[in-house]
Amino acid sequence: MPGYEPSGLRMRVMRHGGRGAQLASHLLAGWFTSRLEAAFDGETRWNGRRSCLLLSFDVDFPEDVDALPQIVDQLSALNGRASFAVVGRWVEDYPDEHRAIVEGGHELVNHSYSHPELVNAPGRFVSRREDLNDRKWEALSIEERGAEIERCQRVVAETLGVTMTGFRAPHFGNVDPRPLYPILNNLNLHYSTSMLAPRGRKLGLPVMEGDVVEIPVSTCPLHPLSSLDTWHGLYAHGGWHKDNFGEILSKRLHTAHASGGITNIYLDPKDVGRIDMTPVSEALAMLGDDCWVTSYHEFASWFRSEHVR
Repeated sequence: MPGYEPSGLRMRVMRHGGRGAQLASHLLAGWFTSRLEAAFDGETRWNGRRSCLLLSFDVDFPEDVDALPQIVDQLSALNGRASFAVVGRWVEDYPDEHRAIVEGGHELVNHSYSHPELVNAPGRFVSRREDLNDRKWEALSIEERGAEIERCQRVVAETLGVTMTGFRAPHFGNVDPRPLYPILNNLNLHYSTSMLAPRGRKLGLPVMEGDVVEIPVSTCPLHPLSSLDTWHGLYAHGGWHKDNFGEILSKRLHTAHASGGITNIYLDPKDVGRIDMTPVSEALAMLGDDCWVTSYHEFASWFRSEHVR
């Protein structure tokens, strides 16, 4: 595993962001992306493969829950496995839809009990539910955040009989997950995927943070400080990639394979039907067995076995 430790003013700009850094990353997308990919040495093998795809879905809204049966069916047709970040209160309200994830052989990830800072965005998306938690995640005390994580863990275990092993923070792109690692460790949550690659200690490389594996989330190859997710592709600024999001995802897979890296992306289930996934399927077929497509749990278990003695 490479010991790449990024440093210098340019790296600090990437990590701390801000409007100036965002603009620079758009104008110099190739340079920023090349710096992110430099974290991978091209020689590291991911469980014997050159690259790795970690595909996840954030089940934030009830409308995302509605789309779960279709998503599970699509994954079955592709013989693929994925990870689903679930919200405890929606598991309580819609247990059968979430049970379909488990029955399809996929992973559940702790995404907090109520998903604080979940708000309607008129003109973009408005949920049928009005009882959303609009408190900011970072405004919660560490005890309140711990209670959110613990309650989700308990609800999923009691409702679905599943003990989750990992966590994703709500709106993680704007939060610092590091204070949560002791909480995760106490709850036997062995990994987190709550940090964008530009902010990672080794950029996009997974790292051990104590006993917790942090798996950074990939960013857009054309907007390297923004998460490569459906909000960015379909909604932000009118939808940066609303007409070619599948092609952008394919580009990311090829970029990661060229650098010997990881593609870690999440999609919102309610929006997947708007994406032409044909370029993604074609890219995966081209990369074949040399791209490890796996769940967070399996990846973290392998990573820990390689790095924890």
